Amino acid sequence: MDELFRELISVNSTSAFNFFFTGLREVSRKEPGNEMLYVASVLAHYSQTSRYDPSSMPPLANLSEVFDQFFFVDTSDSEILEIGGSQILLFAGFFRDQMRRRHNVCWYDEMGQSFYDRASVHTREPKKRRLFERMSKTFPSWTLNCRDLSRRCREDGNNRYLLRLN
Repeated sequence: MDELFRELISVNSTSAFNFFFTGLREVSRKEPGNEMLYVASVLAHYSQTSRYDPSSMPPLANLSEVFDQFFFVDTSDSEILEIGGSQILLFAGFFRDQMRRRHNVCWYDEMGQSFYDRASVHTREPKKRRLFERMSKTFPSWTLNCRDLSRRCREDGNNRYLLRLN
């Protein structure tokens, strides 16, 4: 158990990214592309970001907080729009099964699409613009891929990263 604990606390950003990227590739059965790299990086980022880290925008607690923080903000700041979209991706995707008990996750899929669509309009970087345009079109499929990855993580009896409470 001590060795497993040491391995878990020594996870770095590269190993977190590889964990999510490999999982997304397996559940999506798609060839890796920029969208998959982006989604894996979002999941890896939030898996290693404390809710109490004042140095960056931390992950919120649930879709209610996302709504409160992002839905009444009239902004053309592509970074804020991307953060809102990524938070929806996290909760309406990876935590979809938990969130659907309280929220209409399909409505949030549409809102995530809207955030990425508006981010694509307001970003100055052509590469990001194309990525955000693709994310706005494929957002619901990515939330389902994230949900499937989450289920796989929970259901896999051999998942060494899942701490079991006895």
